[in-house]
Amino acid sequence: MKIPLRFQMTETDSGKTTLLNAICYLFDREDTDSSLIKSVYKNTVNEDNILLKQESICDFAKKILSKKKYNLDLMLLNREEVNLKTIKDNLKDKNTCIIIHLYLNGKSHYALLTDIDNNYIYIFDPYYLDDVYFDEERMVEIIFDNPFEYNRRVNIKRFNNMTMSDFALGPLEHRECLIIKK
Repeated sequence: MKIPLRFQMTETDSGKTTLLNAICYLFDREDTDSSLIKSVYKNTVNEDNILLKQESICDFAKKILSKKKYNLDLMLLNREEVNLKTIKDNLKDKNTCIIIHLYLNGKSHYALLTDIDNNYIYIFDPYYLDDVYFDEERMVEIIFDNPFEYNRRVNIKRFNNMTMSDFALGPLEHRECLIIKK
């Protein structure tokens, strides 16, 4: 049985929530090993709430997912490797998803890319927003009726933008994604 994808609980957990969403997207609940979930929640801060190691969520996800019994194909991409062609070439079915670095409110953000067509990308953004958040701007649409796959539909032109606009890939030097194939 599939379970709906989830929203982040704090301002700083979009990456780990997106990793958990990737697991939920690819696997049925009964096929998910609880040790995989525990390893995502494993302490990454000490008792003084200081990060023990700085690494991107894509590096962290690759490390977590490669150690498990799921036999996933993982491809970590950076900089100019993160582009529309590569994404389209790899995102062909429901057995693939992509943890991707984007921007939201001008800040680094992670979301789960689950589909793409000629005009739009479809992502599950773990940051909860009201349905009117993007009303004046037609480049991003909030979707409420597909909680198992996506909750944002983003215009390809916006997504492929080199600025730090909402749901844009942004500058080449900050681009990053992890392609996960089941």
